[in-house]
Amino acid sequence: MAILNGYSQSNTDQLASEQSIGSAIFTFTPVQREGVTDQRFHYAQQILNDTKSVSKNNVQNLNATDYWNITTAFVILKEPKNHIKAAFDKAIHLDGATICSYIKAMGPSGLDKLIPESFLPFYSNCAQSSTTESSKMDVANYADKNKLNPKLVSIINTIGLNDIQFRNTQPVDWTEQKPLDERNQELIDSLFNVYQTYIGRSLVGKQFETTMGRVVQHSSLEMMERYLPIIVAAVNQKQLDEVPLKMLIDRIYWLKYNYQIFGSQGSQIKVADDKTRNEIITKYNLN
Repeated sequence: MAILNGYSQSNTDQLASEQSIGSAIFTFTPVQREGVTDQRFHYAQQILNDTKSVSKNNVQNLNATDYWNITTAFVILKEPKNHIKAAFDKAIHLDGATICSYIKAMGPSGLDKLIPESFLPFYSNCAQSSTTESSKMDVANYADKNKLNPKLVSIINTIGLNDIQFRNTQPVDWTEQKPLDERNQELIDSLFNVYQTYIGRSLVGKQFETTMGRVVQHSSLEMMERYLPIIVAAVNQKQLDEVPLKMLIDRIYWLKYNYQIFGSQGSQIKVADDKTRNEIITKYNLN
């Protein structure tokens, strides 16, 4: 493995600025620092290359998700703290709600220790606001407005609140959260027995389309594997976006094989090689 030190670009300061990082990323060439394996280095390169490709090398096309991906790549590459901070700050300023949902689903990805001055205030506000919004939500009005079954929406709202009841506090009180998770899993099984499909966009609307997926991801490996084809079908039927499916696949592979496919389970867990990743993308018809 070739280990390089220092920076490969002359515009280092631009990568450290929230205002200029977008333009700088298109000319940025990463170096492989000490402690970054070949596999993780190539994976980070692929994240950056995919981000550039999807944006068509146009800074105006970069969105919050793209900057979150850049942040993830920088963490893997062990880029300087100010580079990671610039990418993260840009992401949350463009769409804080989306980044909040990623963090709640994937965890802090080490950002709580790498850039605590940016991450911790944001996550504290995001966790508190999302819980408050859900708890104060007018379920009947939401169901009526979106022509949904109010009883089902009320159940799924309660499930969602229970799922984050103690996860939004650090450290998590698992003695309190675990019974709520087990109850949620029973409710999801009951709902599936009634509806025989994923409880997604057409049944509970955009607000709650990820709730069932989160409960499954927080369950046992047996339940994850049982619902995997159901969640695949939900993505194919546009009842759910791809991100929750990718996260579920990552979690299953992590528990079974001690590696992940897409990197959603944190930077400490190794990522599959390109061949395996491409096979999974093809198998599940993913982008």
